[in-house]
Amino acid sequence: TYPLQIASVTISADGQPQTRLTDEGNTTKWQEGDKIGVRIGDDPETGIYKMDVDVEGRLVGITPIKPVYWKNTTPATVMAWYPLDEEIDFTQQDKGLTYLLKAESVNATYNQSTPIDLTFTHQLAKVRVLLEGEKAQDVEKVYVRSYPKSANNKGELGDREGTADYVPMYKTTYEEKDCWEATLRDGTLQADNSFQVAKAEGKPVQVKLTNDIPIKAGEVYTINISVNPVIPENAEDITNTTGEINDNGDYVVSGERNTTINITGGKPTIYLDGATVSVGSGPAINITNNATPTIYVVGEGNTISSSNGAGIYVEEGSTVTITGSSRNDELTVTGGNARPGIGGYVDDYYSGVDCGDITISNITISANGSGDGQGNASPGIGCVGRATCGTITISNATIYASGINDNDYISPGIGSGFTMTQNPGSIPNVIASNSKIHVHRGSPGSTCDYIGWAVYSTYPSHTAANSAINPGAGSIKSSTVYCYTGNTLDKTVVYDDQGNDTEVTQ
Repeated sequence: TYPLQIASVTISADGQPQTRLTDEGNTTKWQEGDKIGVRIGDDPETGIYKMDVDVEGRLVGITPIKPVYWKNTTPATVMAWYPLDEEIDFTQQDKGLTYLLKAESVNATYNQSTPIDLTFTHQLAKVRVLLEGEKAQDVEKVYVRSYPKSANNKGELGDREGTADYVPMYKTTYEEKDCWEATLRDGTLQADNSFQVAKAEGKPVQVKLTNDIPIKAGEVYTINISVNPVIPENAEDITNTTGEINDNGDYVVSGERNTTINITGGKPTIYLDGATVSVGSGPAINITNNATPTIYVVGEGNTISSSNGAGIYVEEGSTVTITGSSRNDELTVTGGNARPGIGGYVDDYYSGVDCGDITISNITISANGSGDGQGNASPGIGCVGRATCGTITISNATIYASGINDNDYISPGIGSGFTMTQNPGSIPNVIASNSKIHVHRGSPGSTCDYIGWAVYSTYPSHTAANSAINPGAGSIKSSTVYCYTGNTLDKTVVYDDQGNDTEVTQ
């Protein structure tokens, strides 16, 4: 037998060059003590070889820690990989980038006069973020969405492990500019769910790209992100004397307000920045006449409530989009007197009033239904009685939606509710993705759904309620639904990216 002789170890530059932990622009260097695993052909023995690097970072030698040997003279493929056997961890990249390298020398021979050369290729993609814009200098941290870990199968990635989340990127410089870098497995950087930025002690803010970006191992992707103020400088303050809003302008609510915000047309953007809108009658935000506003939530401490109306009412034919920069932007919406937090409502004749589409994204929302002591019960989000509700779309959000028990009329967190004169006639279609949804049905629950149908506990056959998660004709994907009766957690259901559900043991 003859020991394997390695003449050189290099790292190729596929696409644009990647870097090792020692970074000089786009060059690639080994570090002293790096170890590679090596195998010859089908021989199961693994050799271990250490990189010897001088003080200037140059590779000056390769020391066999555990050499491998040729067992015969037949040419074979020599395979090598780095790191040796460590699990691939993507979560600590603010301390240094994660690497996975692989090399193959095909038809290598045992000829001692011709040592083999190993050229490694990167098995991960590298993403570099450059910031620009008015607030770029305020950013100290950048995060990218990634699965946390993966097995290292001799230089090849194993399956994804854990749930995708935001991981910190490594701050460095590129062409004399600050930048942030991370390595990722093959996939797609989703336009609305891939990056966050933060001040030194601030909470992360979601960043949206103009389009999805497919990424491929061995290539470098430079992403330019503009960081500008969330609220436009020309946004008009909404006060208690502001009239109807029916244009496409930008508006901002800060501090306390005790009159309804009436949006009667157009496509305005309403920014809630430390806003408290609390009214005694009617909806706190009233959206009618085919208006299509966006309610943009900034930071924490934003509340919308009515003592005798929906928190946010969306008339049939109108739509509302409630969004923010990230789930650190928080809004609490509460209805009163049997009206939902967000959706339709009960009119003076105890009938239900239809509502339009509701879209919620990049935010944390607490939506609370209500009762009136007479058997009228509303969900946190949805409609009541025979009223219909448009599609409820939830993406990249955290939802806390609470129904009610009013004289044994029990409503779900999201779905339908009762009026004094009407049983529920339908349930909304709920389309959810990449979200965490906490749904509280009224206690004691009976057969009331968590999402879907309300129930009269004495006569549960009044509706099709079956203690279910019922999104109607919608779907739930890549999300977790936490099901409560009152404040008691009954079950947790995890949905994969195909919509298949698995109940998790409590």
